[in-house]
Formats: sequence, C-alpha cells, structure tokens
Amino acid sequence: MNKRENALKAYKHETPDYIPCFLTDFVFIQACPDLERYTGLTNGKDYWGCDWTFEPSVNAPMPTRNIHLFEDISEWHEKLKFPDLDAIDWEKQADKDVHTDFMALIGGKGPTLNEDGSSIYDKDGARLVMVLNGMFERLHACMGFENALMAIATDPEECHEYFKAMADWKIKYFKKIAKYYDVDIINAHDDYGSNDRMFMSPETWRKLIKPELARMVQACHEEGLIYEHHSCGFIEPIIPDLIEIGVDALDPIQACNTNMGKLKKEYGDKITFVGGFDNVHAFESMNATPETIKAEYRRVIDLLAPGGSYMAFPMGASFDFAGAFLEEHFQYGMNFYKNNANK
Repeated sequence: MNKRENALKAYKHETPDYIPCFLTDFVFIQACPDLERYTGLTNGKDYWGCDWTFEPSVNAPMPTRNIHLFEDISEWHEKLKFPDLDAIDWEKQADKDVHTDFMALIGGKGPTLNEDGSSIYDKDGARLVMVLNGMFERLHACMGFENALMAIATDPEECHEYFKAMADWKIKYFKKIAKYYDVDIINAHDDYGSNDRMFMSPETWRKLIKPELARMVQACHEEGLIYEHHSCGFIEPIIPDLIEIGVDALDPIQACNTNMGKLKKEYGDKITFVGGFDNVHAFESMNATPETIKAEYRRVIDLLAPGGSYMAFPMGASFDFAGAFLEEHFQYGMNFYKNNANK
C-alpha cells in the first residue's frame, strides 16, 4: 500500500496501516494560485483586484490594510468583478501548476517550477488541491474585516445574496479543477473562528453560510472529489452542521476546540479529524523544545488517532518544529495502529 492509498483509507473513515501525515504523505497544488491571492514577497493584487502585502511574521500575504474594493455591502454587485474562469487556458495552467514547487508558493516565494521537471503525479502521495479564501474570507479581503462583520450584522439579506453568488463561482471553479487536474481532495479554506469564539453566532452562520457551503460540498462529491474544510479557530458549535452537509474532513481542528476527544468518539465514523495540535503553545512558542513538541504529538495521537479517521497535520508559520515533530511521527505514529491493534 502506497502513501496515497493509506491516506485515502483515513478519508473513508477506515483505520489505515499507519497515521497519514500532511508533511510526508501528500502532494499539494494550487490551481491558478493568483485567483486567490498575490503570491509574491512584496505587494500586489490577485485576479479579483484585492490588494495584498506579504507579512514576514506569518510568512504569507495578507490583505493590505485600509485598501478595500468596497466598504458597503450594497456595492458588491457593482464593484466586485468575478474572475472569468472560462477565459483561463486551463490545460496550460494545469501543466504549470502540477510542476510548481508548492512549498515555495505558500512561503511567498512565488510560483517556482520544480528544477527537475517533476510533477505531483510523479509522487505517490494523496493529491490535494488547496483553494484559499472561502466565501467569508473573500468578503473581508474585499471590504475589510470590521466592515464585513458589520455587514453581516446589519444587512444579512445582502450578505446572503453575496454568499450565494460566491458559492456559484466556487462551484464552477471546483468543476474546472475536477476536469483539468487529477486530484483526490479539495481543501477549501474559510476561517470562522478566533481563538475562543466564532466570528459570528452559530445561528448566523447557519442562516447565511451553511446552505451555500452545502452546495459547494455536494458539487465536489458530484465530481468524485473529497471535500476537506479548513477553518482555523474555535468552531466547535458548528462541527455537527459540517458533518450534516457532508464535509469529509476538517482541519486543522485546533486545540481551542476543547471537546475534541468527545467529538472524535461521537463523529469519528462520519468525518476525518485532521490536526488537533496546540501549535501556538507547544510548537511555536519561544519555550518550545523537542521534548514539548514530541509530548504534544503523543497527546493528540492518543486522543484522536484511535479507530482511524485521523491525519497528523501540524500548522505553523516557520515550521521550525518540523524536525522534532517528524522524529516522533516516525517513532510513534508510524507504528501506532500496529502497536494498538488489540486495544
């Protein structure tokens, strides 16, 4: 069984031969990356016209402060120009993307072609395409975070019209990916929480975002793709909703979601849990040591890996912790299911 086959077992809510890890068992791609955000090291625009500035502290571009496409939600019809997906030469774009160094791309170094000419298809990892800036993230990229939250609170009807239109565009984008890229998983981003609460009430999320997200998930399934949702922060109240609409996997399920053990026991046969690590305190703190990194690895593996439906996914801006993390992964995680077969 190769890496790809082993990882796909976890997505099927089975127990794989060993714990899949995003750092070792996957190959990553972005499909036409400038559709989502500027990919350089300074300042620039994406296909939507949103302005981005590279932020070294998080090793990623962020929406440029105080530069907005619009500030009133009622203006989105006029000022938000949806990129024309049919105008892209997808065969040419796909050939470039599958030969691009993904780690260089997400590290702000720009689209760098693999020097050896290799493709993601040359590797045996599970094939995952990352789609950034979901419906809510694009809204605050366009109008600023505070303005976006105010719009949701004061004009939910207009926001719902925006979310519906954005979901329509995303579905068309997913279908282009399915047609032109041979991949297994769409990893779609849309952050809904801070470290201790959601950005909006669960009721508001259910009313405005959930119906449109459900359509996006269904579209992926119709194309034979696994839908993995990336949402940082505290999202525990809506995890049952994500399961209800068919989300196959959830990452990074950060440690601020405090009932993960209970959630895994209740929903482990319905959704794959990805991550679960306290990356802020255990991995990227100034006090982090190889010992604390390894201890955090074991804590989460013992909590979330039993029974399968789990993947190890550490998050971080620098990944300085990766050496100790992978050392423990190979020593503990690779043999976890073998050593616990009778438990």
